Formats: sequence, C-alpha cells, structure tokens
Amino acid sequence: MKGVPRMRSISTGSLLGMVTGLVLGIFSQDYPSLLALAPFARLFAKGWITVVIIMALPLVACQLVTGLSAMFKTSLIGKVVLRGLGAHVVMLVLGSVLSVTFGYFFTNRVALDFPAILSSTSSVSSDPGDVVNGWLATVQGLAMQLIVPVILGVTVLTFALTKTPEHLSHWVTAFSGRVSERIFNALRILFILLPVSAGSIAFLIAGQSGLQLAGFAGTYLLGVCMVLVTMTGLIYLLFRFFGPIPVRHFSRCMFPAQVVAAGTCSSLATLPALLESTGSFSRNMPINRLVVPLFVSFFRLNLLVANPFSFFILSAAYNLPVESHNLLLFIGLMIITSFGSPGLPQMGKVYSMPVFLAAGIPLEGVLILKAVDGIPDIFKTVLNVTEIGALVSLVSSQAGHPEEITQPS
Repeated sequence: MKGVPRMRSISTGSLLGMVTGLVLGIFSQDYPSLLALAPFARLFAKGWITVVIIMALPLVACQLVTGLSAMFKTSLIGKVVLRGLGAHVVMLVLGSVLSVTFGYFFTNRVALDFPAILSSTSSVSSDPGDVVNGWLATVQGLAMQLIVPVILGVTVLTFALTKTPEHLSHWVTAFSGRVSERIFNALRILFILLPVSAGSIAFLIAGQSGLQLAGFAGTYLLGVCMVLVTMTGLIYLLFRFFGPIPVRHFSRCMFPAQVVAAGTCSSLATLPALLESTGSFSRNMPINRLVVPLFVSFFRLNLLVANPFSFFILSAAYNLPVESHNLLLFIGLMIITSFGSPGLPQMGKVYSMPVFLAAGIPLEGVLILKAVDGIPDIFKTVLNVTEIGALVSLVSSQAGHPEEITQPS
C-alpha cells in the first residue's frame, strides 16, 4: 500500500496546517494587518473544496458501480455472502442509531459554546474575490442538486446492468475501475494542498471566534472516538450472545489484525493479517478466502458510526436545525455509498463529501473535521476489521461444507 504513508503524512500536515491557521487567526485579533489575508484564504479554501467535490461526484459513481455490482451478484456466490451482507446491513442500522444517539447527546446535553462559529467560512464577504466566490458557490449548489439523482440513478443502473450480458457488465465495471483509479491519482496530487486549505479555514474561523475552534475540534475528537469505541464494544457484546465461538477466543485471534489496522488506518492493508486471524478461529478456509476479500473491499461500518455524529456536530457549529427528513436522507445515502467506499486512509471523509453537501452541510466544516481525523481513523479501521472478523466467523460457521458453495462464474 504505497499510498498509506503518503496519506498519513498529509494527515499530519493537515493538522499542522490547521494549528498554524489557528495561531495566525488568533494573532489577527491583535494585528489587524493579518486580516488582509482573509479574502485570499477564503478564495483558496472554497476553490480547493469545489475542485474536490467536482472530482468526488464521479468517483462516488464509479466506485458504486464496482461495489454494488459485486453486491448484486452475490447470488452467484451463494447464500454465504448473502448472510454476511444481511448481518452487515443490520450493523449499519445499529451503528447509525448509536451515532445519532451520541450526536443528539453531545449537541443537546453537553455544553457546546460554539454556535455558528463556522459561518465565516461559508459566507461571501465584500472583497475582490466576491465574483469568483459566488461562482464557486454556484458550482457547489449545482453539485448538491445532482448528488441524490446520481447516487440513486447509479444504483438502479448498476442493478439493471446485472441483467445484461456478462461481457457488457464486465466492460462497464472495468471501465469504472479505470476511471476511479485515475481520479484517485489526481486526488493524491490535489491533497498535497490539503494542509494549506485546512490552515486557510482555521485562519478564517480563529480570526472571528478565537480559541472556540480548538474547543470544537476537541469536542468532535472526544465524541467520535467515544462512539467508535462504543460500537466496537457492542460488536463484542453481540458476539458474546450470538457468536459461534467463545468471545475470548475471538478476541485473541483478532488482536493481530487489529494491530495492523491501527498501524495502517487502511482496511485493505489488513487483508493478509485478517485472513490469518480468521483462519485461527475458522477451519473452513475455502470460505474464508472467498468472503474475507469481498467483505474487506466493500464493508465500511465506520461510515455509519462516525458520519451521523459528524452531521450533528457540524449542524450545531453552523447553527443549522437537524430535521428528521434531512437526517434520514443523509443516513440512507450514506448506507448506499458505503458499499463503494475505498478502504484507504483519510479517504472516507472525501468520499462522503457529496452526502454531507446533499444534506446541506457546508464542506468547509467537513474539511476541518478531516484535518483532525488522524486519531479517529485508528478507531474507524479497528471497528471495520472487528466487524468483518465477526461476520466471517458467523457465515463460516453456517456455511456447511465448502463444496456446497457455488463459485462465481
């Protein structure tokens, strides 16, 4: 995984960029001459985010084609994968309920003293960049209108594609994979500027709100880590009652894969260790080799655990009301898109950007959360790996003999 060290270094740079912007913003309150940088900071941040969302929308579409086509064809693999998929959907729903509960608690019970502190990043002030800022806002607005039709349209078309001749569906899937790879390569280049963009947004916020940004980031880090750890503990609790093997044995076998997950923050990078860990508690190795790569490639429980909580935190920071229909739209789109999310470090928030935008959350706030996501990414990847291990244990115990599984043609 060549991209793992690079993305981890960009994550560290983003945090440093945010801290630098925070310091400059605080100093700007005593040295007004620094405020001359604000128009350029706003223009750069909004421009960078607009380019990212323009690239993220086709990325989501192409990744969904690849991921959903594999999910829709699970009938070719047999009832083993269907059981795992069904259990995963249940976990997605449980994760979203837990996340919404934590989000509601943090925004309504915990004293959050940062109402609308992010508003300065999304507003267009009277400066020379007004025309360009207005144009960029128009582009983001157009993208927001396209997100729901694109996601639902791709879902329907991908399902229809499974009914077409095999060579046609294979060509479309392969083409989508090539386009995804090129977009990823372009994003890796674009992400070199992520520390500058995060620093620009932090400068704008701190110049108006001072150290409230630090409190906002700290609240997010505390809350999102708590909900991720709680969901991981819930998996162990459910495994205690419904798992086919003793939970102590499961924990001992999963520990090596969890260590790799914590060190790489990439679900795909844990595949070799996860195959070895699941092999320790399952003797049905043909089934393990079949389902582990599939689950690792397409199951992202962390998105439905961390992102609804982020939705609540950002809504509070922008002083936006949390409406039930908007929340349900957010969760529904997140469930669909989770099956195409790449298992690469720091890519979850980028891939989820269109869903946040569709729910009316300004993307500057999403970028601030991304800048401090280094620690939560550890817990996110451990959660994903733990769930996959539990699902593999469940389906392998119910599969019977390996020869009963129909291999894909």
